[in-house]
Amino acid sequence: MKKVLFTATVDSHILQFHLPFLKLFKENGYEVHVATNGKEDIPYCDYKHTIPFERSPFKLNNIKAIIQLKKIIDTEKFNIIHTHTPMGSVVTRLAAKNARKKYHTRVIYTAHGLHFFKGAPLKNWLLFYPVEKYLSKYTDTLILINQEDFDLCKRKFKKCKDIQYVPGVGIDESKFNFTMSDNEKVNLRNSLGLKKSDFVMIYAAELSKRKRQIWLINSIKDLLYVHDDIHLLLPGKDSLNGKCQKLVNELNLENQIHFLGYRSDIPKLLKISNLALSSANQEGLPVNILEALYVGLPVVATNCRGNRDLIKNGVNGYLTGIDDFNKYNFFIKKLYISKEKNYKINVEKRYFLQRYLLDEVLIKLKKIYFKRKKILHVLASNIYSGAEKVASTIIENLKDEYDLYYCSPKGKIVDVLKEKNINYIPIDNLNLKNMKKIFDKINPDIVHAHDYKASLICSLIKHNTYLIEHLHNNPPWLKKISVYSFAFLYSSLKSDIILTVSDSIENEYVFSNFIYKKINCIGNPVSVNHILKNIKEKKYEKKYDVCCVARITKQKNPNKLINIINDLKKDYPNIKAIWIGDGELKEEISKKIKKLNLETNIYLLGFKKNPYKYMAQSKIFLLTSDWEGYGLVAFEALTVGLPCVVSNVGGLKNIVNDSCGMLCNNYDDYLDSIKKMMSNSKLLNKLSKNSFKRAKELDNIDSYIMTIKKIYNSSGEFL
Repeated sequence: MKKVLFTATVDSHILQFHLPFLKLFKENGYEVHVATNGKEDIPYCDYKHTIPFERSPFKLNNIKAIIQLKKIIDTEKFNIIHTHTPMGSVVTRLAAKNARKKYHTRVIYTAHGLHFFKGAPLKNWLLFYPVEKYLSKYTDTLILINQEDFDLCKRKFKKCKDIQYVPGVGIDESKFNFTMSDNEKVNLRNSLGLKKSDFVMIYAAELSKRKRQIWLINSIKDLLYVHDDIHLLLPGKDSLNGKCQKLVNELNLENQIHFLGYRSDIPKLLKISNLALSSANQEGLPVNILEALYVGLPVVATNCRGNRDLIKNGVNGYLTGIDDFNKYNFFIKKLYISKEKNYKINVEKRYFLQRYLLDEVLIKLKKIYFKRKKILHVLASNIYSGAEKVASTIIENLKDEYDLYYCSPKGKIVDVLKEKNINYIPIDNLNLKNMKKIFDKINPDIVHAHDYKASLICSLIKHNTYLIEHLHNNPPWLKKISVYSFAFLYSSLKSDIILTVSDSIENEYVFSNFIYKKINCIGNPVSVNHILKNIKEKKYEKKYDVCCVARITKQKNPNKLINIINDLKKDYPNIKAIWIGDGELKEEISKKIKKLNLETNIYLLGFKKNPYKYMAQSKIFLLTSDWEGYGLVAFEALTVGLPCVVSNVGGLKNIVNDSCGMLCNNYDDYLDSIKKMMSNSKLLNKLSKNSFKRAKELDNIDSYIMTIKKIYNSSGEFL
């Protein structure tokens, strides 16, 4: 089961702001954990962890908190950790930094208002800015809830690859889905010592230095002395140890300033109020102002970060300088005087508040929590052979579920990929410099490297990316100690999972003992229907006796194939063979064909986008490889009904059997097998029918794609 952990310094933060998001994870099948310095019951929480978080960065308990939380993270191996509050997030990200690499845990941090901002004290910049910038590299997604913080982090926090703007925690409309009659409003006012005719202001916030209720009281005292029908409601927890109450008593304003403590009926209090206030010196994105605007109250607020995201002067309220109590009082008095003429100024229509509603915020966070994974397929080649076919097949089948990219050097593969509408990223050369640029641009969650060179380069820059090393062949250097085998060992140790197309790679690699736990043999994706779609005509004239589809490279041993055809010519002077493919030995082989006078017997057709129609015009498939991975082309030959005469190497021995062809161990095996088939039409027809049956047995496209999906979704943990 997938697991998510929410962390915050105290329970109240989770209870006030994040229950809808805990519920969201429960509804999506997650096991929900919460870690705070508290012991309250949290709805939608499966496991509650008490961690000694401290708000002060100088408390030693935070070190204990890091140690305790790290143990929990290592035990539970969370898929996602979403952390909140300044010190809660510092402790969490330090505790989770290794889990990001070991378990590929995504760490999301929502900053509900950074301590460094325009106008913040220098000490805040000296203390908090370096810490947040350093920890940004341990943050997979950084969420900011106001425009100022978002703009700052986009400029400064380059180590964090995913910085998102989400406007607050959302207004829960269900809290306001009630009506209050005039009598109910009067009764609630009476219970608070208020008259129906009183002008009631409200500042719903914790009593704290940041909210500056002491400044507010001192600012409006003269206004209250003159107008005894003006009242101020101050619901909220007291974190100033009674200093506000003491000041009010000294000013003899007890009858007009009402301390209500923690209240669960803020929506009702807003509905009996005439004006909302805020005197904060900094905010994230203030819920109290959002809720006041939602019920239609104008707002007078200080012009600080967060407040200015919401208030437009003369439209839905007024902003004043942080310490401009004259303007502050002026705007309050202006609204007070206008009360007989409809004191509720032009509060903007619902479209202004639409993006701040809980449903809208949930949509944004769903995209962040359950975002489509970005998967980058990387190949060092560009020729559209086996590895390229596998990569493009995976992308074709999964492009609706993931953001998939295909990156390789420019070459013949480009046209093929364009036809398949695959998101192709061309590069001139596959090297470290070019791949760093691609990584920075794409910021992939998973890199699927399809050959040894691609795996090595990607392993050098993988960062927190999940790296799949997918090996499609087993070259000779695997069997001996060399620079190449050591390089492969390095990339394999850095990879998270190694996929092979046959067990020969695991069996033959000289250092396999070091990496065998990572190796998983999954074959190749093969689909009979996919190949048949490329053969437009059901029956083709058999123009050619033998065909080969392969790169003309040393690995495929083209010299052996030419020698075989040359020897067969003695008994079959009109034998015709075709080779479909290009390669570095093409010119050399052309010269040899000419030298042996085989120009009317062997035709080099070059690269073909659709080789199947040429294969279907042949009688026998011949492959003389010295080594192979899976041998995908042999399956393709079987699908078009060609008996196969192939080398007994790699994955070929898992594809071809006696019913559909011959596995050859030496030169004579090739000659004898082809002679038997060419001299016995009944045998050839029988093998041809069996070839298609064998292809149907091997068809695995559905199960293969399911396996790849499981790897992508669970980071290989199911294997």
